[in-house]
Amino acid sequence: MSLQAIAIILGVLGTAGGLAGIFRPDLIKRFAELFPRSSVPAWVLTALCCMLGAREANAMNMGAVDVIKPYIPFIAVAVFIASVIYMKELLAPRALGGFLCLIAVPICRTAAFSDAPMFQVVTAVMYLAVIYGITLLMSPWYFRKFYKPFVEHEALFKTTAFVKTAVGILLVVLGIFVY
Repeated sequence: MSLQAIAIILGVLGTAGGLAGIFRPDLIKRFAELFPRSSVPAWVLTALCCMLGAREANAMNMGAVDVIKPYIPFIAVAVFIASVIYMKELLAPRALGGFLCLIAVPICRTAAFSDAPMFQVVTAVMYLAVIYGITLLMSPWYFRKFYKPFVEHEALFKTTAFVKTAVGILLVVLGIFVY
């Protein structure tokens, strides 16, 4: 996938999320309240993490343990099953954290090898996603701690929604005209 397509997809998602926060804050607040204990998003994100992890593991040079590469898909399925069975508590924020960390790898690789001007914008957005992802992996209860001030203060919530929309539009513009 090209950096142009990645920037447009990230921009559209950011703009849509920001506009939802501006025009339907009740939906965003309700989602944020239900997400940490939701099993469906947890399973979907965990499956995506297992697929991305398997993809990256298959692509890397493992040296002496390259002999396990044919078994990576089976290991990914076993990790998914174990995660769903044994990590039920706050699995959705943990899986979101893992997804944010794993999705950054191919995006940053694509950005770095693109030689496009201002590729650092996409890279910076992904680095922020990785920092948040690591925080959620290590401490999934920070999901609620993080969004609580936004839910309690309407002005902060609206400001954040406008900033998210602006960053999304910036990424779309970069994707269309620069990359």
